[in-house]
Amino acid sequence: MIRTTSILSSSEASKMAGGLGGECSTSSSPRTTPPVSHHGPAPARRNKLRPWLRHRPGKLQHLHFTIFILLACCLSFSSAYYIKEEMVEDVDASGGEDSELFGSAFASLAKTGTIVIDQRPPPVPGSWRLASEEESIVQRRDLAASPAASHTASMTSSSSSTTESPSPLPSLFDSGYSSNITTSCSSFISNFLSNSTFKSCYPLSLLLQNSQSFFQAERSLVRITQTLDATCAADLETCTAVMNDLASNITSTDNCASDLSSGNPLVEQTRLGFISYPTLYKASCLRNPATSSYCFADAITNSTNPTDSYIYYLPLNSSLPGGSLPTCSSCLQNTMAVYDSAAADRSQPIASTYVGAAQMVDLNCGPTFVNASLPAATTQNAVAPGAMVPSLWGTAPLLAVGLVMSGWL
Repeated sequence: MIRTTSILSSSEASKMAGGLGGECSTSSSPRTTPPVSHHGPAPARRNKLRPWLRHRPGKLQHLHFTIFILLACCLSFSSAYYIKEEMVEDVDASGGEDSELFGSAFASLAKTGTIVIDQRPPPVPGSWRLASEEESIVQRRDLAASPAASHTASMTSSSSSTTESPSPLPSLFDSGYSSNITTSCSSFISNFLSNSTFKSCYPLSLLLQNSQSFFQAERSLVRITQTLDATCAADLETCTAVMNDLASNITSTDNCASDLSSGNPLVEQTRLGFISYPTLYKASCLRNPATSSYCFADAITNSTNPTDSYIYYLPLNSSLPGGSLPTCSSCLQNTMAVYDSAAADRSQPIASTYVGAAQMVDLNCGPTFVNASLPAATTQNAVAPGAMVPSLWGTAPLLAVGLVMSGWL
């Protein structure tokens, strides 16, 4: 056997060595780059993964920021709850000390008279129920028959008690009467106000226009009932004689003649009160047949229809205002009947105001509700309401003319 030996050149030997080395390195080490395939999906997958790898750090930062915010909120709420619990414990612990401090401060102030501490127990609330109409009538009668019971109010346990007395009856001219009148007229008023017989009459005809306290009493049914009890307890015949005498004397030149001639309203109202005393006495003392209460009290306290009270000013020469619609009741009918009878005396002021008021009442309540005409006159040649009684000085010119005429004859 003949062996053939080929001698390789150096260049060929190096090529062979390089080829073997390449094969060895290729077979021993993994490939970092996949071979190019004829299929198309491989490049598309790489394009989808590259954006996710590019934006992944931003999403992680957003997640970390959200977790940080949640932890901060939890820490804030837990801190606030802890502080609140600590404050409540401090307040509970110091509550007893503060109450003792305030108690001692109040006690020291009370000893010095700076404040007053009411140590009485709180009042026990009572039971309430609506009273029936019959019970209300009985209660008003009891209040009118007996003065209101006084009660004692204790200011402190160591101070003296104060007692509230029943409200006094309204008084005449409690706002004063000496202003803008003559001295003689002021003396005349002072004299009859101090007269015991006059005071026993307690005339409503004068209280209506010359008493501020009577105006206040009109707001209370109890007080106005007490006032009417005192008025209606007077003797009508005796007091009428007293008022007639005063009505005559007030026009004297020694008393209030000059005040009347100058139109002083207070003096004129006083004169009308004297004249209209019997008329207003009879009208104000009428009672409601259904409730037995005073008709005047019901009218004067009727806030829903204030025109009911206007009827009682007719005897004082005050006309009924236009548009007045007094309540059509038995009280109104009986009151107008009193006025109708009094208007027969033409010297009474009601004679000049009755017809107009009666016509308005009939217009509201019916054509035959009251008599709308004056009755037959019972007093002849009477002085007209509001007219002045002529004095000697007023008749002097007429006497002089008469003497001259007689001399000529």
